[in-house]
Amino acid sequence: MKSTIREKIVASVMLSAFVITNSFAASYAVDNYANYDAARPAIRNNEGTALNLKSDVVIPNADSVVNLSLRDADVKQVLRMFADQAGMNIIFTSDVASGGSDSGDGTAAAGTVTMDLVDIPLQDALDLVITTNNLFYDIQGNTLVVSTSDAALSMASKSMTLIPVKYVNAGALASFLNSNIFKKDGINPGRSIKPAVTVNPATNELIIIGTDKDVDMARKIVDQFDKKPTITTFKVNHTTPAEMANLICSTLIPSTISSGASSGSSGGSSGGSSGGGGGRSSAASGFAAGIPTGFASDEGGSSGGGGEGGAISVGGGKMVCSTQTESSADGLAGLPFMNLSVSYFPTLGTIQVIGGSDTQIDMIRDYILANDKKTPQAYLEVQIISLSESGSKTFDNTWQFLSKNFSFNAGGGSGFSTDPQYPIFFAGHGYYITDPESWEEDKGAYKVIGKVGKWSTSPQLIYSVNYLVENQKGRVLANPRVLLTSGQTSTIDLTSDYVSKVTSQYLDNGSSSGSSQVQRDYEIKDDNGIKVSITPFISPDGYVTLDITPSYKTIASQLYTAGEAGEQELAATLLQRRDLELKGVRIKDGETLVIGGMIQETETKDVKKIPFLGDIPVLGMFFRSTGTKKEKEEMVIMLTPQIVVDTEDAVTDDNML
Repeated sequence: MKSTIREKIVASVMLSAFVITNSFAASYAVDNYANYDAARPAIRNNEGTALNLKSDVVIPNADSVVNLSLRDADVKQVLRMFADQAGMNIIFTSDVASGGSDSGDGTAAAGTVTMDLVDIPLQDALDLVITTNNLFYDIQGNTLVVSTSDAALSMASKSMTLIPVKYVNAGALASFLNSNIFKKDGINPGRSIKPAVTVNPATNELIIIGTDKDVDMARKIVDQFDKKPTITTFKVNHTTPAEMANLICSTLIPSTISSGASSGSSGGSSGGSSGGGGGRSSAASGFAAGIPTGFASDEGGSSGGGGEGGAISVGGGKMVCSTQTESSADGLAGLPFMNLSVSYFPTLGTIQVIGGSDTQIDMIRDYILANDKKTPQAYLEVQIISLSESGSKTFDNTWQFLSKNFSFNAGGGSGFSTDPQYPIFFAGHGYYITDPESWEEDKGAYKVIGKVGKWSTSPQLIYSVNYLVENQKGRVLANPRVLLTSGQTSTIDLTSDYVSKVTSQYLDNGSSSGSSQVQRDYEIKDDNGIKVSITPFISPDGYVTLDITPSYKTIASQLYTAGEAGEQELAATLLQRRDLELKGVRIKDGETLVIGGMIQETETKDVKKIPFLGDIPVLGMFFRSTGTKKEKEEMVIMLTPQIVVDTEDAVTDDNML
């Protein structure tokens, strides 16, 4: 029995300890949760900021309840009842006539009103009656002054107040106030219903010519919109600031930010001026999709400062684009403030964004982080080999016979003819040949250079053979090595200049001797040689895809024509072309691609023979001359890419493994 009681006591103590322990734990958890809930960041309020544009003039006893039912009651009497309930005096201006009466002097009748009001505040009842009857009221001391809306401005006491504007254009604020606030719209006791704001442009101040209520409302608008714009600077590492800024203006802003706003541009990489450009069309159309890389020159000229193209600029910035509101909704004027502008500083490597909301800045930051990446590069070794081989084989048979009365030459590619020094003489014994350009004074005659006469010795028959074999081999090698950037076109130009055409023009100098001057115009071209254009795409899987366009041009021949003075002039130069265009050639890193088979081969054979004798079987070979010529050309291109891996990238890959 004692054991049972002891066990019950121990169980009760353990149960109590368990309950107390869990109670403390639950209390601690609740406190921690409350502290966490209080410490966690507040969610951004997307409801916007509301400004109360209604006048803050309130009559006494404004919350007292009105219960009233009237039929065709005079408006003046109704307003007197409201004034009595508010404990105020009431005055009607002369332009407010009694209901149903017409004084005949041009005053307006206030009219009558029919109403059933149940449990409505006195202030709301007064505003409804005033509004439906196109009246206006103001409070002067403890007196309710009622007038027509057109006479309201003449009632109020006005003053001139200067309100400084720090960050935005005061003229834009003045236009906004005059168009949207100070106009005949609703119940606004004590406030002007006509434009009351002008500007001092020298000091960027608002000049309020109106009531105290006008000044209060203008201050409220200035406090809301005259705020210092945010300046956010982003640094780019792997693209040029000009390229990234233009991408933001041409890609991100038109699609996500500048909806309902106009895009203006100034400068940028398109080479425009550096002045402001709100309202002009954006100059971002020169940018293609993708992220260009390489810190090339950001500008063709100087970076601001108005200098010449070679001027030095230190830290000069360029504004690329800006967004601002140009249009407004019907009946409401907008604020033509610059919402956001994007500029860049080429020497600092930064992009600067002025203005914009937090969401827009976050979008630009995410865009830069997503696109400011290292562009893959590859080291490419190019070998262009042009092999040429030519050969010729010549076999000539020449026969010659000389005698006193007859001579001939046969074969040798000249056919059948007499010997020029010993022709056939039908009469005479021969003659001497002189040079008409060489006069010998001692002999008093021209110089003798030869003699044509009869063969004086015994007859001779001469046979000669000419057999020639000729071989030529040529090799032209171009072995450039370049560093390629993915998506960018690289060009290897190994060409030279040459004269394509010569045009001569003879000018008469007016002299009596008839001599003239020659003016020659030379047409120069520069495509003689090897030129290769390469556009790579370097994939992460270790392959390089190339678009390659090799071109190899050599001078095939040159054509000449006789000029007016008898000299030979170059008329045209003919080129031999070997062009190739390849798209999407895929090569693995470190492997070599060989492009061959571009072979051009020609063969010509020339046969000359003595008539009749050259056609005799077997023996005719001694009376024939043959020439054979072969030419063969081949171009071979070898490409070996090696993907460049940066040190930090290699370390990152090793850590991932």
